[in-house]
Amino acid sequence: MGMTRVLVLLSFGVLGILYSDFAKSQDVPPVLLSEQVEELDTLNEKVPESLLNKVINVGVYEEAPFAFRDEKTGAYQGISIDLWEVIAHKNGLSFKYSPVTQDVGIKGVSTGKYDLLLGRIPDFPRKPGMNFQYSIPVYVAGIGVAYLKEGNFGILFNYLVSWDFLMITMALLGCLFLQATTFWVFEHKRNPLYHKGFWKGLGHGLWWSTGIVTSANIDEGETKTFWGRIVAAICMFVSLLAMNILIASIASELTVGKMSSQIQEISDLKRLGSIFCVRGTFGQNLLKNRSLSHKVVDTFEEGLTALEDGKAKALLYYEPDLRYFLNTHALPDIKFLSAGFGVRYYSFIVQEPSDLVRIINRDILDLMNEEKVVTIVEKYLGKRDI
Repeated sequence: MGMTRVLVLLSFGVLGILYSDFAKSQDVPPVLLSEQVEELDTLNEKVPESLLNKVINVGVYEEAPFAFRDEKTGAYQGISIDLWEVIAHKNGLSFKYSPVTQDVGIKGVSTGKYDLLLGRIPDFPRKPGMNFQYSIPVYVAGIGVAYLKEGNFGILFNYLVSWDFLMITMALLGCLFLQATTFWVFEHKRNPLYHKGFWKGLGHGLWWSTGIVTSANIDEGETKTFWGRIVAAICMFVSLLAMNILIASIASELTVGKMSSQIQEISDLKRLGSIFCVRGTFGQNLLKNRSLSHKVVDTFEEGLTALEDGKAKALLYYEPDLRYFLNTHALPDIKFLSAGFGVRYYSFIVQEPSDLVRIINRDILDLMNEEKVVTIVEKYLGKRDI
């Protein structure tokens, strides 16, 4: 009996210790992921002395809108230039610019001649002998599409002859005929308006149904039977829904325009008709690889001329270049649309290994969070019409 009491007391003691440890663990507040992320803001990473004690040699591959010279002052400007100068001034880095071609710049970074390469540099596979690394992308974009803005009449006409309009219209007419036919089935024995035969009864039903859908005040054709009223209520709801869809779709076409609803996937380009692209561009390779019919021009300006003359329905080109051109030239009849495919990532190119890439990536993220990257992009490309 004494041994039993000892075992019971020991059991309660162990349970008490376990409960105490559990309670203490519950008193400790959890460390949230958001708090961990916020704590990163307090980290002040020091710039290595190797960067502060040297003049960073920056190769500049000149091509708007990422890196180009101001016509008046000759100073460099552009998306990549502005971002780099913000980062350099923030960290107290000294640098000098060296104009280069893209190939010379990449080779120079790979061999250590240049610490950094700025310009319109999309991502591409590194070939043997290339020794560099990409920074975080400063701009992400797909293929740009320039198209000639249509008037409301043209947009409406194209919609009225489209398959979408035909389907909605057929659904609406089907509801009206079904409603009129069921009226005659249930009403022709008790309703005097439906005593004169099927076709006249059908005509009365269509007249009444059309009046309800168009919100007209129709006194004739009132249903007399219970089932006739049930069918009338159901068909009125469906017909009104179809009519509202029809009206909303027409309003949407006039507001947004047909283009924005057509180019969501690359296969949608087939519906545009005559597509132009510039020789040697990513757009040409994309159309060729997908076996889409297109015409090739030698220069971007030649493509724009064909677009303005009505010879082309759309012109495919690099999105940042296209947006920059339309933002700096008054062409009110030509609109821009991002196709949403053929996405490219535009970055800086840095030596590998290098302490500089970590500083650049950190500050690009900071600038993105502060929406300063968006401000710089809109300075050269304008605000996107969405």
